[in-house]
Amino acid sequence: MSIESLGNSIKSAVDKRVNSEARAMRGTIRNGRFVSGSKSYPYTAAVDCNTGEGAKVWAQKSTSGKAVIIGA
Repeated sequence: MSIESLGNSIKSAVDKRVNSEARAMRGTIRNGRFVSGSKSYPYTAAVDCNTGEGAKVWAQKSTSGKAVIIGA
């Protein structure tokens, strides 16, 4: 993944104009994916937090349908 595409993923996740689904969600890392409730998303970036198996994290869904981990 290039730095530019990583930056675009983060920008789209925190952009105020993104629809209400982009609000921060609490979830768990399972099998290399972000899981919140019954939904599971691949994630592309983590901002200074642990993303090990079973870690509890906060994430925002980007417009591309991927999660961007924003905190633990």
